[in-house]
Amino acid sequence: MSPLEILWEYRQAFLEGLVVTAELLIITSVGGTLIAAFIEWICEMGGMPVRRIVDGIAFGIAAIPALVILFWFHYPAQALLDIVVRPFWTALAALMLLNIFSVYRIMADAIHDFPKQFVATGLVCGLTNTQITRFIKIPLILRAALPRWIDQQVVILQTSLFASLISVEETFRVAQRINSIVYRPVTIYTAMALLFLVTAGSAMYYARYLRSRTYRDFSER
Repeated sequence: MSPLEILWEYRQAFLEGLVVTAELLIITSVGGTLIAAFIEWICEMGGMPVRRIVDGIAFGIAAIPALVILFWFHYPAQALLDIVVRPFWTALAALMLLNIFSVYRIMADAIHDFPKQFVATGLVCGLTNTQITRFIKIPLILRAALPRWIDQQVVILQTSLFASLISVEETFRVAQRINSIVYRPVTIYTAMALLFLVTAGSAMYYARYLRSRTYRDFSER
């Protein structure tokens, strides 16, 4: 059987796995971005002392491998709290934690790199601070941050494969289960690679397209 034939033969199983993967990705992307934006707002309001604390936490999270965080949430954390949580929610919590601080870092960098001369130009043109924020700051910051944000969500999509290690029925787990039935590892994992090439590859291409269309070298601050 070819990879495409495997995909068609077990399309229902792969679809169910893709749905679980999509749930992990969508909830993590939306929730993580909203919480990251809230944290960035707190840092703006709290000043440098608060930002240093958040930056330290973000650095620590980034330094720990995703697999370690996932297993810590699934085993030691539940043992310490004496609770049992479904693997899906464990994986979601781990992915959310990773995404929150990665997206926070993307937002913070975009705001820090915002060219200040645009604000001065807006003031000279008679715009209010609210208008400058709405029509100048937000569009330019989004334009700078969006390609990196998409790349980060692709990383989350790829990291979600680790959820199979704690029995979450996502795409990779489904592929393992199918392989245990038909034992065609080359064909099955090639089929799964094709799925990710279409999904993650499309997102990466779009991020690259946005970067090429929107990037500007703002050398004057």
